Amino acid sequence: MFLQNKLIFILSLLFGSCFFGFHVASEAQVAPVTTAGTVVNAIPGQQVIVPVTVTGFNNIGSITLHLNYDYSKLQFVQCNLNPLLISNFSVGDLNLGNGNHQIAFGWYTTTNASLTDGTWLLNFVFTYISGTSALQWNDIGPSCLYTDGGGNNLYDIPTSTYYINGMVCGAQGSPGSIAGSSSVCQGQMSVAYSITPMQNVIGYNWSVPPGASIASGNNTNSIMIDFSNTATSGNVAVNGVNECGNGTSSTFLVEVNNLPIAIAGNDTTIPYGTSAILHAANGGNGSFIYSWSPENLLVNPNVQNPQTVPLTSTIIFHLVVTTQGSPCTSNDNVTITISGGALSSNPVVVPGNICRTSFAELFANAGGGTGNYSYSWVCVPAGNPPWTSNLANPVVSPDSSRHYFLTVNDGFSTSSGSTNLIIDQLPTAAISGGDSLCEDGSSTIIRIDLTGIPPWSFIYSNGLTSTTINNQITSPYLIATSDPGIYSVLSINDENCYGTAYGAAPVMVFPIPTASIITQSGTILNSNASSGNQWYRNLVAIPGANDQSFTPTENGQYYDIVTLNGCSSDSSNNIDVIITNTEKLMCSVFQISPNPAKDYFFIKSSIPLEKDMKLTVFSNDGILIKECEVNPEMKSNEYLIDVRNLSPGLYFLMIYNGGKGVIQKLVIL
Repeated sequence: MFLQNKLIFILSLLFGSCFFGFHVASEAQVAPVTTAGTVVNAIPGQQVIVPVTVTGFNNIGSITLHLNYDYSKLQFVQCNLNPLLISNFSVGDLNLGNGNHQIAFGWYTTTNASLTDGTWLLNFVFTYISGTSALQWNDIGPSCLYTDGGGNNLYDIPTSTYYINGMVCGAQGSPGSIAGSSSVCQGQMSVAYSITPMQNVIGYNWSVPPGASIASGNNTNSIMIDFSNTATSGNVAVNGVNECGNGTSSTFLVEVNNLPIAIAGNDTTIPYGTSAILHAANGGNGSFIYSWSPENLLVNPNVQNPQTVPLTSTIIFHLVVTTQGSPCTSNDNVTITISGGALSSNPVVVPGNICRTSFAELFANAGGGTGNYSYSWVCVPAGNPPWTSNLANPVVSPDSSRHYFLTVNDGFSTSSGSTNLIIDQLPTAAISGGDSLCEDGSSTIIRIDLTGIPPWSFIYSNGLTSTTINNQITSPYLIATSDPGIYSVLSINDENCYGTAYGAAPVMVFPIPTASIITQSGTILNSNASSGNQWYRNLVAIPGANDQSFTPTENGQYYDIVTLNGCSSDSSNNIDVIITNTEKLMCSVFQISPNPAKDYFFIKSSIPLEKDMKLTVFSNDGILIKECEVNPEMKSNEYLIDVRNLSPGLYFLMIYNGGKGVIQKLVIL
């Protein structure tokens, strides 16, 4: 009955009907370490035997194992059990449906079995197809399981410790011959080496001579090697690599040749029109080829120490030294500087365009000749005082554009040249305008006149807020404002330069005065406004009637308007005035003759003129023109008035006599 139960248990594991979802660990024993072997250099079409070895296989009662493999690489043939074990086992090959197969193995015994460590438990026999296949234990639940003789599950966690996977790899073969250069030079770069692509490999291991390095292609069948200046001869080697390890290697001996020595000698200076001998150092041990350039300036460019032809300008000679019989070369340069000869100058100014008050530097750029130069600079216009300089590279800051002329002298000859410096004048911003405004919504125009090269950018302020204007194309710029303040321009720049701003435009805003209230006291009209009064009769301003009180001399409707700081109030209340007989008598007493008048006129009265008589003349717009009193010594019925100093036009006369007054019109021709 015990053997029957074990057989049912093993068969259920082989064919997917699992009775156990977990392993029950025995306190006394753990599962053996089970290792699937690795087979290398498998040959397609031939059988391979994969041994499964065990360690710690003691007192085992049953085994259940599941091993997955790639069916496109291997095909299962059979399973051989160690003959030391009683042959109570079952094995099956299951198709997992994903290209992989699974070998299911089960064994049991009625007596406890043991094997020495490292002994093979069983051999799996496959037919090898191609490529590489992993042999992976599938330990999910009881799919890989050992029990002791009492049927107790043996502890096997972690499974990676107790079940070691294997591999079957195809034969790599030899990498074959390495193609590439067998002789290189120190310092040579990107030298190619390669082999034919290998079968059954996933990469390539390359090694290179000392001092060399792989520049590109590592782990492929073709690489590029850089040989440093200190590289030495050695082997280039390569072997294939797959999942089972490294294959056999191929080697290729590469001779690394030392670089020749190239020293072209010391730089030197010779007089204009003479020749020199160039001196190259020996290339080292061995035979060397010496090549100089430019060839056309040498008598023989292919000798170690050639002679130049007569030279008239500074020349850099290039030397190439080649080791005879090899491609290894080194190179160096030597400069032969020519002194004297044709003197030259090339004056320039940097920068060629500046803002006024900025600086630029002149450069003589003298060359040739003896090298011992003196300089003389002048400019047009010359300036006041005239500008000159004897510096090679003077710094200048003229106030307008200049044409600079240079003369260079080397003690034997002179060279001349010239250059232009353009001066951009500084832009300006002049602000003007301003006004006194009333708080009635009125505004004024402020004008900013701009000079310079548009577009302009500037900032203006009223003392409280600032406004920035950019890309202004036209001038003037107009500001319509009703805000009070002292308007000014804070900064200004045009397309090229920052400039200056000047001027101010004050804007004052005053309140509208309150309308006055007038009253009548006897014959006198009074305003409650202490200043700014202007009296009106029948909608016409009365010339000179600007006091707080006014005495009417004619019938009419009178009112007052108060004007302060140029702002006028509404009209006051109206008072109708009727002149009594006394006032009418005053109007009939005085006569003006002639009227119109030219140089003189008379004031005639039907009664004698009093000594305190007062005459006031106003223009048509109410401006006081003339004021005089009657001389007490001249008491009479008429008075002569000189008006030769008055311009032609309409005037108003206010005549006071004996405390009474009257207004008359006068026309001057």
